[in-house]
Amino acid sequence: MDVLDAIRTRVMRPKVSDEPPSKAEIEELLEAAARAPSHHLTEPWRFYVLTGDAKRRVANAIAAAATESGMEPDDARADGEKKVSRAPVIVVFTCLPSTEPGVVEQEEFASVAMAVENFLLAAHAKGLGAMLRTGPAAYHPSIRTELGLAPDESVVGFVYLGYPAGDRAVTPRATASEKTVWLS
Repeated sequence: MDVLDAIRTRVMRPKVSDEPPSKAEIEELLEAAARAPSHHLTEPWRFYVLTGDAKRRVANAIAAAATESGMEPDDARADGEKKVSRAPVIVVFTCLPSTEPGVVEQEEFASVAMAVENFLLAAHAKGLGAMLRTGPAAYHPSIRTELGLAPDESVVGFVYLGYPAGDRAVTPRATASEKTVWLS
């Protein structure tokens, strides 16, 4: 698939089948993610691939975050299970900013965001469905603990990954001209 076609046709896929992509397919997508631009070549991205029991443990961490925010424990547990059951694989993208002189933290997060987009485009080009999600639980200490994040490491997003099922989720977009200011 041509890169411009991939950009124009990529959509978030909230519904995917239970069939997981192979480890080789996921590794290929991660290699595409790791080709993102990185100022000072810091490569601040980290990838956590969740399947099986790891997804269940993250469901428990999501439930702990929801309970702490006031949700009833049974509802929180069901919510956590629902969230991790959306796809057979969840890839968590994190940012571990460099502490080297001259490195700007905002640029580190921008690099990880570009890695996420590379991953999403590669998934689309390979015929896979993917959906980027975040939410309060993504930033909760229970998730940090479950993933074993370094003290300065932060979650950027969860990508739910599988084979497409159901209709494409098409969101109307503004044209570039509506968002462009030409200065001279």
